[in-house]
Amino acid sequence: MSAGTITLTNKSATVSGAGTAFTTDLKEGDFIVTVVGGVPYTMPVKSINNNTSLILISNFTGPTQSGVAWSAVPRTALNMVTAALVTSGAEALRGLNYDKQNWQLVFSSNGNITVKLPDGSTFSGPSWNSIVSALNEKADKSALGTAASKNIGNQHGDVMAVGAFGLGGQAVLLNDADISSPLSGSQLFMYGGGGFWGSWGAGLKLNYGSSYNFQIYLQGNGTLASLVQSVTGDPIIRSYYNNGNTTVDSNGFIKKASPIVNIFHDGTFETNDESEGVQVAREGVGVYRVSNVLGMNSDRAWGGNDGGFEIPKDRNGQYILWLDYEIDSDGSILIKTYHRTYPNAPKFARNEREDVKEAEPVDIPADQFLSVRVEMPQDSIWNLAQKAAREEMEQEKAAEE
Repeated sequence: MSAGTITLTNKSATVSGAGTAFTTDLKEGDFIVTVVGGVPYTMPVKSINNNTSLILISNFTGPTQSGVAWSAVPRTALNMVTAALVTSGAEALRGLNYDKQNWQLVFSSNGNITVKLPDGSTFSGPSWNSIVSALNEKADKSALGTAASKNIGNQHGDVMAVGAFGLGGQAVLLNDADISSPLSGSQLFMYGGGGFWGSWGAGLKLNYGSSYNFQIYLQGNGTLASLVQSVTGDPIIRSYYNNGNTTVDSNGFIKKASPIVNIFHDGTFETNDESEGVQVAREGVGVYRVSNVLGMNSDRAWGGNDGGFEIPKDRNGQYILWLDYEIDSDGSILIKTYHRTYPNAPKFARNEREDVKEAEPVDIPADQFLSVRVEMPQDSIWNLAQKAAREEMEQEKAAEE
């Protein structure tokens, strides 16, 4: 940097300095280089008045600024920069001309060619026409199969076409006899349901020689199953739990269940795939109505015929609510919850509250929820979707036959 600082004024050619030595550092035709507001400026000097004042060739176009550091750049230095730029530009153009000539040689010549690189060196090799000619002479094409030296087909050693064994295209539609036999081969398959596999779906079939049939099958209802079957024995079928056929109850345990509705204290609720379309409304303190259902869907895992609920528990495993319910003629369920205490338990486990007494109506605790297993109507969103999928699979099965 040069000595001192300068002051620049917008739309003015006058530059004033503080602590500067313009008469020593500069002469007419030299340049002042500085940065104002992050923007670099290079300004030619027209005349020098004294050590602290000079005139630029043109007005300063940047914002007015004082106390700016600056550098003096001799005119000869910039001339050298300009000469270097001209040299670089000429070299770049020369390289472009070489490229043009080289590509013409590559595509239009026969035999070997020599191309010239920008640094003056050369490289020799075959032209494109000579490469094509050499490839055409490598083999008699009429003696080859449909894919190089292999044929397209389903036999061992063949090249598979798209869709073979259900890969890359639509899966193979199998009937009951093919699905249950290891002799029908390994493949990706689809099935219309109603027979060997009760539900429609798609799967992977693998054979262990001609003795065993292994399958992984994803049913249309989202259930995953597996099968192991010997050619002379009965099939061993296993179903796998997932978030579609289980639920995590309010006490953190996984239970087999679907369709499920989780009800929260303010009447908000969550459904799973099979209970989509259910509505819940809070009608009063501890009173919740579940609609668009056909009553309860209970089994042994949920307490039998009068089950179907999972009531929140405390840390000691005690239910914290009493529960009663009614099923209206339209199938909707009216649920009533009441405060539940344990007067014979230790004081810390009695579930006593000052604002509500034993058996008084109370909402579901704000940090927990009540799970209800419901029966869905035939026209529910889930059931209609399953029906449409089954009909589509039946139509595809009929078309295949």
